[in-house]
Amino acid sequence: MWNFSRSTRAANEIKLPYTNTIHCRWPPLTLDHIRTENNAYNLTLCTKLRTNASENSSTTTYLIQSLFRNVTGKKWVSFEEIGDYDRSIWKRAIYPNVYRTYPQDVPIKYEIKAIKSGFPVSVMPNYNFPIHILNTSKSVCSGSTKYDLVIIVKSGVFGWERRKQFRAFMQRQKDLNPNTKLGVVFSIGVPRQYGGRMFYRDGHTLILRGPAGDMMDKYIGRGSEVMQKIEEEMRKYDDIVLADYEDTYYNLTWKTVTNLRWISAFCDKLHNDVFMIIDDDHRMNVSMLMKFLASVPRDKRRTSIFGRIARSDGAFRSPLSKLYLSFREIPWDVMCAYPRGFCQLIGADIVDDMAIGSAYTRYNYVHEDVYLGLLAFKLSIHLYNIYNMFDHRMFERRWPTNSSFMVAESRYWDIV
Repeated sequence: MWNFSRSTRAANEIKLPYTNTIHCRWPPLTLDHIRTENNAYNLTLCTKLRTNASENSSTTTYLIQSLFRNVTGKKWVSFEEIGDYDRSIWKRAIYPNVYRTYPQDVPIKYEIKAIKSGFPVSVMPNYNFPIHILNTSKSVCSGSTKYDLVIIVKSGVFGWERRKQFRAFMQRQKDLNPNTKLGVVFSIGVPRQYGGRMFYRDGHTLILRGPAGDMMDKYIGRGSEVMQKIEEEMRKYDDIVLADYEDTYYNLTWKTVTNLRWISAFCDKLHNDVFMIIDDDHRMNVSMLMKFLASVPRDKRRTSIFGRIARSDGAFRSPLSKLYLSFREIPWDVMCAYPRGFCQLIGADIVDDMAIGSAYTRYNYVHEDVYLGLLAFKLSIHLYNIYNMFDHRMFERRWPTNSSFMVAESRYWDIV
């Protein structure tokens, strides 16, 4: 039960009913249960509503005094309402209580338990959007294949040059670590059909600048050509997980949810204790990484998220920034703690819960790393800061300057 006032029932007031719908569960017992007629895989969660539950979940409201200091009255407010409040009241926000209002506020651990067991849920997920895997590796997280570490690389649909460079780097790492079996896949979506580099968010027109936007403009209307390149990569390397979301900067959270569902459904979570997710413009020292993992107690490895943890970051409110967040998307000014997006290590015992929890956690437009922080908060997952993982220019600010590093942006590996 939450430790502040809200007008919804607690999880312990509900009893799980018996059902034998074994195919309607997550993760699937076998991949055949999510395989489609055209040999794709449906990562949308199969959920059924409990017979005596309401089809539409009512809006959750909160006693305003539980969210803001020094307010009068006994008013009950919703997440949607507090996003429209005058900004002055947010100086009196009570953290972390305000984070608990983030949709969808349900007894999430109860719902996860139900879905994992194949039972009906008391509340249907609002964010269980259709996600399909169009292609997956036949050698990584497939059949009885086993690896010491599975690495999921977040790559863009136009990122064939980055993938080429990453493959070459990983081959060198494999040569340096012949006793460590590494499985590497690249996670991508499909080209955007319309709009190029222009996006519309909460009444604002956003222009994605830089190389990512340049490539979107270059290949606008050339989706078939792009997919031919991707298909050639898939045939040649067998290391691409291709999903059906439009692969853009503003859909990175779709990529993150897809990665969680793919790991949950396809990968061996008994043999593997953690899974690494990393951007294609970063690199890792495999030897140092494996030594670090060996130094962490196994139960901690399997139940935690490791990365460079951001604490008390502010929200970008300018529509000119690609990091823009509107007040209606994220009303609070101080972000929930989150693992920065360039790299995370996610424990095997929490992957299924995160994959299911994503269907109950809104991910339209919120940045993927901020989203992971909110999801971890809802699931009470511990975040651990790793000081020798460096994002972009953080590497240049490290101290001492000759200190070792486990993860850093690709350009720094050529100068050390």
